[in-house]
Amino acid sequence: RTFDVAGALLSTTGLLANMLGFIRAEPLGWGSFEVVALLVGGVALLGAFVLVESRSKAPLIPLRLFRTRSLSYAVVTLGLNSAGFLSMFFLTAIYLQDVRGLSALNAGLEVLPMGIAAIVGALLASRLVTTLGTRPVQVASAPLSGGGLLMLSRVDAMDAYATGLLPGFVLFGIGITAIGVAAQVGATSRVANDDAGAASGVLNSGYQVGGALGLAVITTLTTTHVADALKSGTDQVHAAVGGYDYGLLIAAIFAAANIVIAILSPSTRVTQSQAVEAAELEPVGV
Repeated sequence: RTFDVAGALLSTTGLLANMLGFIRAEPLGWGSFEVVALLVGGVALLGAFVLVESRSKAPLIPLRLFRTRSLSYAVVTLGLNSAGFLSMFFLTAIYLQDVRGLSALNAGLEVLPMGIAAIVGALLASRLVTTLGTRPVQVASAPLSGGGLLMLSRVDAMDAYATGLLPGFVLFGIGITAIGVAAQVGATSRVANDDAGAASGVLNSGYQVGGALGLAVITTLTTTHVADALKSGTDQVHAAVGGYDYGLLIAAIFAAANIVIAILSPSTRVTQSQAVEAAELEPVGV
């Protein structure tokens, strides 16, 4: 087999151009020539990537995989999960240290319950998909993920941890891994054995790309929101809190999109061993 050099170059440069376009939008403005050129160029490169993959004898990503509906939906689901997950960590770390004045260690300890909840969510999902199927688990867990982010987006500088941050962390942790496990179980169980490796790579790529693009978008919009607040005379603390809340609200909107995807996704029941294997491969780094 030959290596798909053209596909690797087009996909990498296309994604980098889009991410750089989003990042440069904050200092230059969305209508600047550089930003527009980067975004349009990135989309064009990704379009060329799809064209090359459709004609390649040894494609980097076999496009036939996307004929499997559950895999296509799972890629989007994991991408949205990653966007919310990375954005939540990034914004919360800044909020806890710059606004609440915590050390990096104490900030990590306050986020720790989210990791524990994520483990619980993965274990519950791996069991429930064997009895209820993947779609009911996705439909039930997507609102938990979005609801957790929505609760975090309403936190003020003086809110108590136990009533302000902790409930949001727990709901988000359970929801994000539960929907991720269910989506990955449904995707991998419907792919032919010969395509299992490629499908796993596509799912992990969707998670990584979704996180990178989502974080670039949310941080750019958040930074712009904070800068506008400071220009209008808002003090540093309230501007930072407003930016934190605004960024997490956008992340909650991303998570809400998973509710629609969950409803549209096909439902699959799997064996316990398949569910456990998928849960172990779940790319949420918690």
